[in-house]
Amino acid sequence: MAIGANSYGSVAEVEALTGRYTAAGSYDGTTRPTLIQVEKFIDRVSALLNMLLAEQGYEIPVSQADAALVCDEFAVEQAVQLCHGANGAGPFAPGSEELRGRTAFRIISQEASVFVGDHAAGLGFLGATRTREQTFGLQATLTDTSGDDLEKMFSREDWP
Repeated sequence: MAIGANSYGSVAEVEALTGRYTAAGSYDGTTRPTLIQVEKFIDRVSALLNMLLAEQGYEIPVSQADAALVCDEFAVEQAVQLCHGANGAGPFAPGSEELRGRTAFRIISQEASVFVGDHAAGLGFLGATRTREQTFGLQATLTDTSGDDLEKMFSREDWP
């Protein structure tokens, strides 16, 4: 198995940051986590990131070079934390104060939401492709359910 086409980062980047859990520098079927689990960590974090990016109107996967590097960094860092957690270390280790009744997925979801929300404009400025504008879905209702015109709440004449 390999990471998905819409995923960010790589197993090699995770291995470089979690060498103590690898077998001679690589994840395989005997390591904790296994290679397949690390690939799933990357895919799941990337899928979450892609969902949030899609909500902001971005084409996924993000392909503009700098924007993709930022997404790579986020996915790799979260996968690293999951690898630590699988070995009883880091913020996702059983009994960790970071968890306090929450799950690793919930924590990653919150961090991803903040990450995408805080940097959506920056991704656009870098040139990441948007499939729709942020105003998508906004609309004005001009008639009521019977088809009669609605009375305007405000008009230019109301302003001094």
